Amino acid sequence: MRKKLLIVLAIIIGILVIAAGVFAIFKDELFVFKNNKPIFTRNEPILMGLKFGSTKRELIKKVGKPKKIKKQWWGAYGDYVEFCYYDWGTIWLAPGNESDLSNYIIYAEINKKGIKGPRGIEVGDSYKKVLNKFRYSPIKIGDNKFLYCVISKTEDNGLKKIQPTTFDDIEQFGGTVYNKKEEVESIYYQDSVYYGIEFKISKGRVKQIVVYYHDN
Repeated sequence: MRKKLLIVLAIIIGILVIAAGVFAIFKDELFVFKNNKPIFTRNEPILMGLKFGSTKRELIKKVGKPKKIKKQWWGAYGDYVEFCYYDWGTIWLAPGNESDLSNYIIYAEINKKGIKGPRGIEVGDSYKKVLNKFRYSPIKIGDNKFLYCVISKTEDNGLKKIQPTTFDDIEQFGGTVYNKKEEVESIYYQDSVYYGIEFKISKGRVKQIVVYYHDN
């Protein structure tokens, strides 16, 4: 009898251990936890460990040569911007100072699973995972949930005025956008108006990741 009891106890413990492991792996896909993760900043990796400003040389070393490259003259740079096309998305490279390989990342689109974006998020991940990887302390106004911001005051017409959070004198902002069915369709974070990332959502899953850097 005692032996049977020990076997049952061992089975229960095993089930609990397995359940705890499954929960640890999939918790971000199933639940949204209100947390206080660090605010997204321009210095973070945005694609496979690469950052805004990473060079074409670094890009090729990390993900290989693009399948196709197009060049377009941009007056703001007084030079050509390169559009690099991969199976999984597109990279824009601004002109560098030394050579073609010193051109640097200013924009990226990720459209397929297998390429890690900001904070390891991939196409196909749940929008809940996005919220759990980033700061999540929403203030809901209208059809938006603002993910880090302050409400400065209530206007005479009853509308609340939103102001971005500031960090090191840089305005930072984020929000969750909903469609008419009250489904999440976009989650975005900005480190000033010049740097930002957006996760486009469809049916609760990330369908596209866009990052941008307007330096000129």
